[in-house]
Amino acid sequence: MEPGIVVKKTKALAVLFFLVESIPTLLVSAGLLGIGYWGASTEWTFKFPGSAESEAKSQEESKETETSLWKVEGGLDKANPYEKANLSAPSKEVLDLSELEFLKIESQTLIRTISGTGYVEFDSLRKGSISSKAPGVVYRILKKQGDKVLQGETIALIDSPEVGKAKTDFMQSLVLKDNRKKSLERGQLAAAVLPERQIRELEMAFREIEIKLLADLQALINLGFIINPADYKNLSDEDVFKRICEVGIPEAITKEYKGAISANLLPLKAPFDGQIITVIKGIGENVGPADAQCVLADPSRLVIMFNLPLESVQLVKVGQDFRFKAELVEGQVITGKIDWVSPELDDKTHTVKVRASFANPDGKIRPNTFGKGDIQVGKQENAVIIPDACIQYISNKPFVFVRVNDLTFQAKAVEMGIRNGDRIQITKGLLPGETVVFTGSNMLRAELLSKLEVQ
Repeated sequence: MEPGIVVKKTKALAVLFFLVESIPTLLVSAGLLGIGYWGASTEWTFKFPGSAESEAKSQEESKETETSLWKVEGGLDKANPYEKANLSAPSKEVLDLSELEFLKIESQTLIRTISGTGYVEFDSLRKGSISSKAPGVVYRILKKQGDKVLQGETIALIDSPEVGKAKTDFMQSLVLKDNRKKSLERGQLAAAVLPERQIRELEMAFREIEIKLLADLQALINLGFIINPADYKNLSDEDVFKRICEVGIPEAITKEYKGAISANLLPLKAPFDGQIITVIKGIGENVGPADAQCVLADPSRLVIMFNLPLESVQLVKVGQDFRFKAELVEGQVITGKIDWVSPELDDKTHTVKVRASFANPDGKIRPNTFGKGDIQVGKQENAVIIPDACIQYISNKPFVFVRVNDLTFQAKAVEMGIRNGDRIQITKGLLPGETVVFTGSNMLRAELLSKLEVQ
């Protein structure tokens, strides 16, 4: 056996061998540490340069950096820290990113209105219950529910004995007057042979019948008849009676009865043009002054009753214009004028009633309809009016941003007047022709506050 070669390891050589054998382990550990650091820095999202999210975040950071470049000049007055402060954008690109919108001020006509709810109803002067002026029975109904009638048109006939007696009394007085007048005339012709006392008695009798005829005539007028005693002169008693029976009765009815009509008939006539809303009493039912036979109303002329709070109604006056939109009525706005303001406060609703009349020729608006309306209580020419979105506040003091040039905006204090919806009058601080910031004024306010706090 050949003798082997024995190599004796020294301590230094052992260390060298250990280091060489540890290199792969060290490389793996370094790689893991690198991956960990990368993940921590990217929040383990593994974003690579050029990705959409990285670019968006970069643009956002760039935008924040650029907007922070807005500059403020002035505005150091402690009483009004924003007064006449000029806020300037660093560039047009930054201004475009701010997405501001502008409004050029033009003088306008300011109309001040008061809003309120209301409801539609019939005009009280054009609605009423039609009743018989004498007690009786409904004899005939000539107009039914829903029919339109003209003023003076007969709605129904009432059979009333009281009417028959009044007509008979009038006819008797008419005949007696004629007879006594003739007797007086004969007595006056024979005054030379007749005693004076007899002549005076004839005169007294004639005056008595004249007074009774006037009283009987007035009784018929009170019942609604139109009678002229002169129309009954030179008629026979039969003709007088026939004419009195037919007075006030529609011609179609008199022809139907061929002159044999009852003297008891009382025509129930329409006092105004309108429509029969309700028929209350039917044929054969008793009626009288306290019992309505029907209800008549004029739907072509209606009224609106507004209920307004006391603090608002102080500005409302008769003759002012109004606009009203009724519920469930599409495409129609009612206009007219105020014609009455109640002098009292409703103890239940604590509101004041205000009435306005309007024409309703087509009948589209129906009574008992509710809605909302505006009453014009004031008007001002050449007023400066802007949307309230233009107005910002610092320490409860209003101001707007006025555009000075392409990149600069000035904060200007304003005084406000009448508010009408989302628009408000500016009484001081702005002039027609100036341009104010509309959308984005809140962003400029934030920039202004941040710059003033830094200064």
